[in-house]
Amino acid sequence: MRLPNPGLYAVGDVTGISFLDSTAFSQANVAINSILGHESRYDPRWVPRSIHTEPAVASVGWAENEASKSGIGFNVVSESMRLVSDDDRSVIDPVPTFLKAIVDSRSRRLLGCLVVGDHAAVIANIASIAIRLETPIDQFRDIPVAQPSAADALMATLRKIE
Repeated sequence: MRLPNPGLYAVGDVTGISFLDSTAFSQANVAINSILGHESRYDPRWVPRSIHTEPAVASVGWAENEASKSGIGFNVVSESMRLVSDDDRSVIDPVPTFLKAIVDSRSRRLLGCLVVGDHAAVIANIASIAIRLETPIDQFRDIPVAQPSAADALMATLRKIE
């Protein structure tokens, strides 16, 4: 986030990288750490992106085509499910939510996640934590979470990868 002039940094919309709050927040953290003398780099892969449409769409990490271009081995699992949480127990037939997870086949780390439907931003945020902490999915998916919930939907999807 450092500019060519010493002591100047740019974050957020002025960088032209992304016009999302999550990007600006991540860039600000990098700038602050750099100012404080800590090594820090901006990595857009673990910054969640969300579009608040109907249905909502959110993603984090690599898309499947990016993983293909990288040359690494990966597994893809997808799931469509009806999410019923405490907030919407009165919904008789909720619209299915689509989840796609991309996992490095060697390290077993989550590379990316796409969600379309209810609670998309929440699920992408949780996936962002797994990506940022570089937690193998075998450990991550065993974390107990409240059920039913958006977090449980991600964990159930990850459990489908052998």
